[in-house]
Amino acid sequence: MQTLFHASLRAACAALLLAAAGCGDSGSWQDSRDERDPTLLRARAAKNAQDFGKAIELYNETLERRPRLAAAHLEVGMLYEKKEDYLRAIYHYQRYLELRPAAQKNKLIEDMIRVAKVCYAAALPNRPPGALEEIALLTRENKSLRAQLVKYAPPGTLPPDFAPPLAATNAPRPLMPPQPVAAAQPAVRTHIVQPGETLASIALKEYRDRGKAGRIFEANRDTLTSPQSIKPGQTLIIP
Repeated sequence: MQTLFHASLRAACAALLLAAAGCGDSGSWQDSRDERDPTLLRARAAKNAQDFGKAIELYNETLERRPRLAAAHLEVGMLYEKKEDYLRAIYHYQRYLELRPAAQKNKLIEDMIRVAKVCYAAALPNRPPGALEEIALLTRENKSLRAQLVKYAPPGTLPPDFAPPLAATNAPRPLMPPQPVAAAQPAVRTHIVQPGETLASIALKEYRDRGKAGRIFEANRDTLTSPQSIKPGQTLIIP
């Protein structure tokens, strides 16, 4: 059962996403060039038709061909966050920041990453120490962000029902902790490297396609310096 707290966080995320999409930045000309990609256009059409599963499939197809297409990383990250697949959302947001380091909306995307991390931690059956304190802090920061968005977001970028935070009262409202989940579902698949394996052999085992080794490398760039740097016993994300 979804808690009131999670609904509040998702509303804040949506507001951040809309404001980020409405902000101009130094990478906008690159994003405009990316928009000519035909598979990306099909992914957006599926998203606008509310066919999110098909949209994610098409975004990933686009990124297999063009892993440095920043707009696709940002947009599929939004869809993964909508589906509460926070680990994949964080990965694609971080790839956007790597590909567009000078974008003015990067501060908003960094806030979205932080929100997604806390949402993921709150959904764990055994929350890490300090998670509830971090959630309380994030809730207060979200109120401030919502106020800033109402003041500065371009007209038409916020949803009709988006409203600034309620005026403070003398009696603080208690924070409702997330309800425990019945069972944790893995957000991503992983693979433990065996002696003699390469990214190509792992891609063949996982996808039956050696050509998708680059996809595994892109998903593990934070731990791999090159496709040849894998070691036995290492845990890899399988996107």
